[in-house]
Amino acid sequence: MKQKNILEAAAEILGLQAASYPILRRCANLVLANIAANHRECLATQTFDVTDGRIEYKDFKKTFLRVKSVSTGTYSLFIDFMQVHTPHSGSGINGRVEVTYCYIPAFSKKLGQAIRIPNLAEKTFIYGVITEYALISGMFNEAKVWNEKFEAGLFQTSEKHKNLRW
Repeated sequence: MKQKNILEAAAEILGLQAASYPILRRCANLVLANIAANHRECLATQTFDVTDGRIEYKDFKKTFLRVKSVSTGTYSLFIDFMQVHTPHSGSGINGRVEVTYCYIPAFSKKLGQAIRIPNLAEKTFIYGVITEYALISGMFNEAKVWNEKFEAGLFQTSEKHKNLRW
């Protein structure tokens, strides 16, 4: 999905001009955060040199959300916190570790860049942007209608929907 296409489509549906792109970009970032946190995992892997099992949040290249796994080469751990210990010793790991984590993608200021979210249709994302714009503009009835479309689009491409048996 090209960012420019998303902003243009949302602006057209809302009857807005290109001057409204900055506010629509903020809406898009809210939608990205919602999707990444609640619906689709955006994963990244990064290698760190660790001392005493500590990894600082500021050292992650992308906007950190949660850890999926940590691998030292010897151990692979699946954790929900950032203090990494070796099994049975309680002491922090020292050395090189590879962390796979969920992150929140961000809408760039460069309109030509693409946004990649697994199994998400462009129109669904546009519905989310319109929903956020309607909410911040006080158009609550419109926001409800667009949010229903957004949620339906998310559900249609979700794992939950694929696992349903009729």
